[in-house]
Amino acid sequence: MWIWQRPEWPNFVVDASEFSERVETFHRKAERLAGQVEALSDTNQTDASVDLMLSEVLASYAIEGETLDRDSVRSSLLAHFGRVVSDEWRANDKAAAAADLIVDVRQNWHQPLTHEMLGRWQSLVVVDQITSLMMRGAYRNHPEPMRIVSGVRAGRSGRIHYEAPPSADVPAEMERFVDWYNGSTSDLPGPVRAAVAHVWFEKVHPFDDGNGRVGRAISDHALSQALGRPTLACLATAINEDRARYYAELETVGRGEIDLSGFVDYFTRAVTRAQEIAVAEVAFVLGKTRFYERHGEHLNERQRKVTARIFREGRAGFAGGLSRKNYATIARCSPATAARDLADLLNMGALLSHGQGRSTRYEISCPEPSAVARTVGRSRGR
Repeated sequence: MWIWQRPEWPNFVVDASEFSERVETFHRKAERLAGQVEALSDTNQTDASVDLMLSEVLASYAIEGETLDRDSVRSSLLAHFGRVVSDEWRANDKAAAAADLIVDVRQNWHQPLTHEMLGRWQSLVVVDQITSLMMRGAYRNHPEPMRIVSGVRAGRSGRIHYEAPPSADVPAEMERFVDWYNGSTSDLPGPVRAAVAHVWFEKVHPFDDGNGRVGRAISDHALSQALGRPTLACLATAINEDRARYYAELETVGRGEIDLSGFVDYFTRAVTRAQEIAVAEVAFVLGKTRFYERHGEHLNERQRKVTARIFREGRAGFAGGLSRKNYATIARCSPATAARDLADLLNMGALLSHGQGRSTRYEISCPEPSAVARTVGRSRGR
């Protein structure tokens, strides 16, 4: 029996008091994070906002097994902030739509959830798919069962992880969900409400595709409403760190009782982790600022191009580390010139190295944060 077939559906059971300490942690960390961002210069605030949203967009698609071009998403996000980007980074339609989604969610956090809003978000998720335009943004209406299946092969039907309510029931199910979301849910703390909203939406599974990404957008929306401003938390990034467990928790709910305590426990832990990731992202932006303040005027054009390329990769850095060959390719220079440039960067303390010979790899060395206050003060004209 699926959860929606139980007579109690959708009267979920959850004791919010069990998670009061985690809720308090969420608000405390959110306030601290907001303060850190507000202390940045206008330019660095934009960089931090873009990096936080970029992490979320890439992670939300990665959870579904999809990979977006990082530079394309970044260029689209920068465009939303009025930044001019080069043609080299021009966004493709899918990346631009993915960026549009998170911007829409965070700009409209104070608006009630509507069927039209959900349809708009889903349309942005499936912008690249060969789907009837009439069905984009519309709830599913086909007679076939909506199932989540894995292991389908020739001659094998695969394992059914979940079967959603029939399409004929979706309009009524979604009406009930939207009424609940916009109604008297103020007694639920933000992270708990976000958890319930996410799992409820996922169990209805109202669209033919894009339900996971729209469901995470709903959670983002709910967290923002709890804070009274757009959230900075990296929820999708936190979920993507262990997406196997995320799917396992959702499957457990689908086959389980109406009590959501287990899922809410998992989800509120993810929300806490999301704040920690966001703090690290902001620290990365500050590290980049310190790097250029210390080394910027000493870099030649090739070195500036390569370090900018590394920083565009975010906190994770250049995959596998920077090699001499990578440097020569990015800077479009000879191996000998790359070797001289790298030696110069090492001598000035801009890079760290590990390994020997052809196995030598390099990574950015950001100055210690002892001068953060002075850096922020100068950038804001104090």
